[in-house]
Amino acid sequence: MSERQPLRCVLVGLGNRGRHWLQVCQQMGDWVTLVACVEPIAERREQAKAQWGLRDEQLFASLEDALEAVPADFVLDVTPPMVRERIAETALAHGLPVLAEKAMGADWVTAKRIVAMVVQAQVPYMVAQNYRFGALPRTTHRLLAEGFLGAVNTVVVGFYRPWGRGAHYVEMPFALLVEMAVHHFDTLRFVLGREPLRVWAHTWNAPWGWHKGDVGHTVVFEFEGNIVVTHHALGCSVGKMTHWQGDWRIEGERGSLTWEDGRLIYTRSHPGDQVVQQELPLDEIEFADTKGVLTEFVTAVWEKREPECSARDNLRTLAMVFGAIESARRHQWVDLAELLDDRRDAKL
Repeated sequence: MSERQPLRCVLVGLGNRGRHWLQVCQQMGDWVTLVACVEPIAERREQAKAQWGLRDEQLFASLEDALEAVPADFVLDVTPPMVRERIAETALAHGLPVLAEKAMGADWVTAKRIVAMVVQAQVPYMVAQNYRFGALPRTTHRLLAEGFLGAVNTVVVGFYRPWGRGAHYVEMPFALLVEMAVHHFDTLRFVLGREPLRVWAHTWNAPWGWHKGDVGHTVVFEFEGNIVVTHHALGCSVGKMTHWQGDWRIEGERGSLTWEDGRLIYTRSHPGDQVVQQELPLDEIEFADTKGVLTEFVTAVWEKREPECSARDNLRTLAMVFGAIESARRHQWVDLAELLDDRRDAKL
């Protein structure tokens, strides 16, 4: 394989998200070549042939069968989190890098095992935290790094949507935290350029909701630099919907930045000064969202470096998720360093 040759991809999972990734791969021919798709449900394999022009020899019921039949450069894992470890084991055993959808595991112990496997294999593993690759978080990150707001102290993020009607979302406990809030938590780390230190959480369910687990929550994080972040959400909201990125408010000594329906608004209302409110232009980004994830991963493989959102880095995002779950269960603050300590057996 030459240094900049498109990487040969085996896509695992042809559910809704998998079909999205299939389309992205077909659009990104300078970066990847889709050589095989893995899907245990025969009906979905037939749909892939009819809708996306895949051939019989490109479709397999298991990853093991696919890797025995076709040469590949990486595995794209778009399966539910409870399958993540098995896919990682198979791919890493073949020496193949992995680009995996979030969450990296259905529980904290599994996620730590995956990271240990990746470290031992010394093979790139990236988690597809696509939200941080959008123009809105990228621009906000740059502005905060440049000191646009001065010292930042308070951040509030809200998310309200009729979310998660798929089977595994309905059945799994704390589905909103594991499958949706993880995006916002990861974006918080990226935008602020700081790490969270401890967490407090309260979770609940609305009586009209369709989830078996809690999908309402208030979560409070204390970050480095004395930054306090509150994330509040209801995943069975049937009222006014927020943007998928959430509605953000970042308070600094020079004013606030807010995310309002995908727009970035700067406001300053210091006593004695004229009120300033203006929409700020977003940075131009060649590849955003899922395509941004894919190009970062492929570039990292080409350059033989650790990708953004690597397994080790993403463990810090997952510590926010599973730390919040543990806090909700224990009804007390949880120090995230406890979860990240390899000497501690997680009790989740």
